[in-house]
Amino acid sequence: MIRVCYPWTKNGVGRPPKITPAKAAFLIVVKERGKEITYRDLATSDYVKELGIPEVHYTTIHKAVKRLPPSLVEATMRIFGERVSKDGMDCVFDATGVRIRNYKIVVRDEEKCRERKFVNLNAAWDADEKVFHASEVLKGKANEYPGAEDMFKRINTSIENVYGDTGYAGRGFIQTVADSGAKPVVKPQSNATPKAKGSPAWRKLVKEYQELGYEDWRDETGYGERFPNEGQFGSLVSRFSKEANVRSTHMAKRVVTARLAFHNFFQWLVKR
Repeated sequence: MIRVCYPWTKNGVGRPPKITPAKAAFLIVVKERGKEITYRDLATSDYVKELGIPEVHYTTIHKAVKRLPPSLVEATMRIFGERVSKDGMDCVFDATGVRIRNYKIVVRDEEKCRERKFVNLNAAWDADEKVFHASEVLKGKANEYPGAEDMFKRINTSIENVYGDTGYAGRGFIQTVADSGAKPVVKPQSNATPKAKGSPAWRKLVKEYQELGYEDWRDETGYGERFPNEGQFGSLVSRFSKEANVRSTHMAKRVVTARLAFHNFFQWLVKR
């Protein structure tokens, strides 16, 4: 992972950090591979010694992870995914919630109680090889996601079909997928109209959906087989649980993305 991450260049003002971004990325992935590993454990582990990090306090590791650009971890995740996937893959876009250690007060049966808050993990993965190619972690539960176009553009492997639920049924996203040469297989909202508004691909999708009806459209497009692809998020839950041991969306972006990177690395080891 150190090789594929951007190394510390030694340029700039001030002393170089004890833990470079590349090493911080490696350590957060290591931390997420096991549910019981803490920052204290990392500070005294062989991983720190093998990376050539001098004696360091565990809070230094935490601060280095806090400063870590999520895009760096995502780039590492994508590189392993690209080593597994084949060109012309079927790509699934979906979202799920991950609980964090931040609470809100809710009323249940007229009694106040604490409930964990969620972050929203949006991800795109290879439906066959089960590796992630793009992701974004946002505040709040899963809902309609406006950043699907940007996430799609970060995928380097060629795509044949893109599957997604109504949360991804937007004219801009549908047209972006179609312009790339891939086929958008995204379920429109029940009240969707075929008005193009600059997106002929949207008009085509909605008209096909309305003419066939959901069941025939599902069977003809393969939507029923490819989406929802529940096993992908299920594998993450079985390995890492439904919760992240962080208190903020800021840290959740780094920790959850590290989980995806580790998942891809494991898939690469299996497939190589």
